[in-house]
Amino acid sequence: MSTRPIPSGKADDSDGTAWETRDPEAIIAFILDHFHAPLRRDLPNLLRHARLIEGEYGASALCPRGLGDHLEQVHLAVESHLAKEEKILFPLICAGRGGRGSMAFMPIKVMMAEHEDHVAGLRRTRLLTHDFSLPANASPAWRSLYADLQVLEADLNQHIHLEDNVLFTRVMVGEHTPSL
Repeated sequence: MSTRPIPSGKADDSDGTAWETRDPEAIIAFILDHFHAPLRRDLPNLLRHARLIEGEYGASALCPRGLGDHLEQVHLAVESHLAKEEKILFPLICAGRGGRGSMAFMPIKVMMAEHEDHVAGLRRTRLLTHDFSLPANASPAWRSLYADLQVLEADLNQHIHLEDNVLFTRVMVGEHTPSL
């Protein structure tokens, strides 16, 4: 997992245009490229590394016991969530210009509830990692795992913010065109 710039809630990372003025389709494209694709790429590696660290450092008081199992559940939940957004919700939002955007209301509510579950999962990750505390003799692999988990946490929080507080809010109030 590589650390990449995380866009602020007010502007994207390319030209400084406020998210609130962007077309929903542009926001969705950004979400797919900058959040969904990296999640699919990175979660399996995080899971594999967590299992290796648990196996190698099980005797350490700071070993993240149960992290591999937890990340396996996170991976399954995130994959299911992304599929629902990509196959159901995002097409409904994009079709909103044709008068079907109101059909997105219930799927949005479901996704927002799942976002709360994902945030709870992030809290559980912090608990299992003792707030990403490392022993003095932690290996580079263990340090890398925790750094990558912190990137995951930041990216997932930004992802959720962009969807819940910008995209979904605009769709639910019926705003499908950029503000001028």
